[in-house]
Amino acid sequence: MNAMTKIASSGADTASNEVRFPIEQILTSATDQRGVIGFASPRFCEVSGFTSDELLGAPHKLVRHPDTPKGVFYLLWDHLKAGKPVCAYVKNKTKSGGYYWVLAVITHTENGYLSARIRPGSELFEATKAVYADLLKEEASGMTPEHSATLLTERLQEMGYDDIKSYGYSILNEEFKLRNIVDAEHVTSFALMDDLAGLVCDMQNLVNSIEQGFARVRGEPVNLRILAGRLEGAGAALGTISQNYDAMAKEMHGLVGRLHDPESGALRQMSDAVGHGRAALQMAQLLKQARSDATIDASMAAEGLRLLEDHNERLQQLSRTRLIEIASVGKSIPDICRSLRRRINGLDVVKLLCKVESGRMRDVDSGLDGIIARLENFHDNTDRHLAELSAKSSQITQKGASL
Repeated sequence: MNAMTKIASSGADTASNEVRFPIEQILTSATDQRGVIGFASPRFCEVSGFTSDELLGAPHKLVRHPDTPKGVFYLLWDHLKAGKPVCAYVKNKTKSGGYYWVLAVITHTENGYLSARIRPGSELFEATKAVYADLLKEEASGMTPEHSATLLTERLQEMGYDDIKSYGYSILNEEFKLRNIVDAEHVTSFALMDDLAGLVCDMQNLVNSIEQGFARVRGEPVNLRILAGRLEGAGAALGTISQNYDAMAKEMHGLVGRLHDPESGALRQMSDAVGHGRAALQMAQLLKQARSDATIDASMAAEGLRLLEDHNERLQQLSRTRLIEIASVGKSIPDICRSLRRRINGLDVVKLLCKVESGRMRDVDSGLDGIIARLENFHDNTDRHLAELSAKSSQITQKGASL
């Protein structure tokens, strides 16, 4: 059975003109930095319906289908120009007027970009199509590509993703796991990355819990000052206690920011590193499969074969580098946790002073006992979360030592 027969038998939908190519096929192409095609694999030509001569030298938008929102391409190019790889679902058009859906995995080469496309099939793909349909309706009313990109980012955040980068890593991971293409030499690496991703996620949840604790007690120093004012002279000590607690809590909150800051926080760095490291190795596996498929195709140019092979090796090295980075960043977290726990001890001293004042005002219905109970709960929970956070960061460091 030749390649075109396989494409037809796997589902060229005559009612919708959809081409559903085999799930094991990978469509590859390369462009320069302007998006001009310099390499197109035979599989890409077969599915798109364009000949190699028609594709080479043509802008990549030749295969762009209008049903892919402009905001998607706006974000793609924005990230690529910033030096970041991108994964996104894209609807492409064929020469005959049909279409085919792909998960496009786009990475940087020395002179431009290399794209590997696979047929999507995950639940996230179905959810994404619904988002795209909504965006297309908005764009039809005159929305700019930039505004569409902003709206798309908002929709992704509603789905639980920070941006198109984290979303792209997730959809690649989902689609990749639908295929059984992991080399034996990389089984351990993928298992390690899954473990690291799980640990980083657990750590993010712990920090979120600490943040929520801060949110719940943020108003307690104010409550203490109000109480001090209501008690007049009897509450003078409470005013001083309130100021001390507020200053120490703000300092502690700043330290927590070193963990979860969206731009430079340790956990964000680790999340990016594990996502990128896993995606890089997955991309490398896709290119290796495409390279293996190409060896039996005499029409694949030697230059194209070298491009796939060289890029596969670069991506594997990039994956190793990002994994090492995870372990390196993870080493800083126990120190931050120790500093935070020392400050919790300091806050405990302030809390004890509150208890002393509560004892002195036993005959006054001050409401101080309620404040103390809330602070005590916050301190205990935060101390427990920090201990768990430190333990998980140590696990990451230990796993990193095995690289």
